[in-house]
Amino acid sequence: MTRTSNAGWPGKKTRQWCSGTGRIAAAIAGWGALAFPAIAQVPPAGIEQAVHRIAAIADTPASTRAAERLWGVPLHAPVIVHDRASATSWRRDPTTGRVAAVALRRDQPPANTCIALAGTPTVLLLLPLPADRDGLATLYWHEQWHCAQAALGLPSSEGDTAHLDSEAGRTWLRLELRALAQALSADDEADARRHAAAAVAFRAQRSGAAVPGIQALAEEARVERNEGLAEYTGRVVAAAGSEGDAAPAVVAALDKADTAGSFVRSAAYATGPAYGLLLDRWSPQWRSGLPADADLPTLLARRIGALPTDTGQVGSAYGLAAVRSEERVRATQREQRSADYRVRFLGEEAVRLPLRQPSVSFDPRTLFPLDDIGTVYLPITVRDAWGELTAPAGGLLLKEWSLVSVQGGAVDGCGAAWTGPGWTLTLNEGWRLGRHAAGWRLTPGSPLPCGN
Repeated sequence: MTRTSNAGWPGKKTRQWCSGTGRIAAAIAGWGALAFPAIAQVPPAGIEQAVHRIAAIADTPASTRAAERLWGVPLHAPVIVHDRASATSWRRDPTTGRVAAVALRRDQPPANTCIALAGTPTVLLLLPLPADRDGLATLYWHEQWHCAQAALGLPSSEGDTAHLDSEAGRTWLRLELRALAQALSADDEADARRHAAAAVAFRAQRSGAAVPGIQALAEEARVERNEGLAEYTGRVVAAAGSEGDAAPAVVAALDKADTAGSFVRSAAYATGPAYGLLLDRWSPQWRSGLPADADLPTLLARRIGALPTDTGQVGSAYGLAAVRSEERVRATQREQRSADYRVRFLGEEAVRLPLRQPSVSFDPRTLFPLDDIGTVYLPITVRDAWGELTAPAGGLLLKEWSLVSVQGGAVDGCGAAWTGPGWTLTLNEGWRLGRHAAGWRLTPGSPLPCGN
């Protein structure tokens, strides 16, 4: 699987049904050569500046030392930048230093991510890049970690955190975010430990308040090992490059996350760096030999000792009553939104496209679990054997990723090009979209001719 993020609260992501980053070869260094075809092209405006900005981040000695010090391996995967406006991708030629065009595979939707090209883990970054240096550095080192994680024995793994969209799940997570921010901000050792213990206790409370309980926390830990450790790396290495402290930026991210519209899958971008920094404080060697099933809050709990037993009483210090009131209102609004999505994506007019080996690009800040059916992604881009679906207005992916559904009704098109309410579909040769008694169907065959 591949994935990506923007610095701080996450941005666009991509996942592939079957892929892997592989292991980093010892010979990879800096922006090494890539074994895929170049395209003779003049770079669009802004490409050279973007490539040189990234090179400056990659070549910062303090950052490269900090990255290797964290994980014991260099984080030096080659880098490609992608310009969505011109649909072109570019890299710095390691021999000449010039900017050269490269080609992505058709099954690799452009996104901030780590992709495998010709067997080489490669960072892919989208334009426009973050405007500030720290933001770009966090993004760059976040994706570099993703390219190294398999070699570290921490393979990419997704987690189902749909419970974080429930009233109880959101309530206790928001208190956890607040307690983590207080722990990182506290100068007094006893206060810091008290806030950290409260954070871990609030998470444990979800094992009783959320469904499916303990398993829900294991799913959160999976996402934290994946995106949380990547974001922790990005924050720490970016701060080292500017000779600063990562804690203030992590606290700011926690504060921002407290007001997020969705926590599904994205909460780890805030909690992962926070738990990582607290472990740095009280267990500096925690990263050494980190097991593939590591649980960061559990590691921290072992270091700080006893946890509060009455989370309701402790929660009052973090605004429990107000949070509960806010989340009760949101839960009512959520039911209304869920009913609307059922009509749009499950009704008779919906356009359903079967999936075999999809590559999916999405924004993890906006995921909406639709009960046990699947997840609404807003927006979403899907590529499969039949072609490419781009849906800024969103689409529903079934849980097992066997089908994607978008809103029907005003569907128009012929041949390979189709449009609908908030989506466009481009079909590959050998596929046909047509209206049948049971609704819209995508089947193998000659495309519907135009001009009839």
